Amino acid sequence: MKISGVHHIAFCTNDMKSQIEFFTQVVGMKLVGLFPMHGTEGATHCFLESGENCYLSFIQMPGPGVSPVMGVSHALDASHPVAGGAMQHISFNVDSFEELMDLRDRLRSNGYAVVGPLDHMISHSMYLGAPEGILLEFSTSEGCTKMTAAAWTDLQAAQTVGIELEDLKRFASPPAFAGHRGAVAQPDPTTAIYPTPIPRPMYEAVAELSDADIQEVVRYDPPEGVDLAA
Repeated sequence: MKISGVHHIAFCTNDMKSQIEFFTQVVGMKLVGLFPMHGTEGATHCFLESGENCYLSFIQMPGPGVSPVMGVSHALDASHPVAGGAMQHISFNVDSFEELMDLRDRLRSNGYAVVGPLDHMISHSMYLGAPEGILLEFSTSEGCTKMTAAAWTDLQAAQTVGIELEDLKRFASPPAFAGHRGAVAQPDPTTAIYPTPIPRPMYEAVAELSDADIQEVVRYDPPEGVDLAA
């Protein structure tokens, strides 16, 4: 069992059109999907291609939307905290330093101020602000030192957040696990760690369904599609 990367990261937005405009016309990502979000009435979902099997997604809910609170839901900058669980910044990979420089040209040509690239040893990275206060970074590892736990773990820094040497050893070598191809049943509901992103009534309604039954409950037919070449 191995995690192979990020499939997609999803942001809420109050202005999906502006986000798509920025990430397609300014950054150069391709819009590959825009459709009703299944399971959430009135919500719209979009996907922008940001790599092989990797997407940036936005969700716009019906109504006026919730305004961001800088320093709480959004970081003021890279050096200020936000609420636990909130995103501080996102970095997209670029394959080469040359392509990173070409992307900087593209961003600046569209009027966006870009800082960097900065040499972090493990990456060359540049920074700018995206719509709705998203802190955005683009990075390349070309010509940089590969990050390894042995070389890039600082014990003193770890101890400031309550992590000791024995913890670091465990974290750097997670226990192996032999999967059973999905045969493991749900844990006892009285002791289960409750999956908070799922509303409790929904969880109770579907948690014990078979894989086939739950797929039928949430089955969603894709849209008919639009002929964009017309």
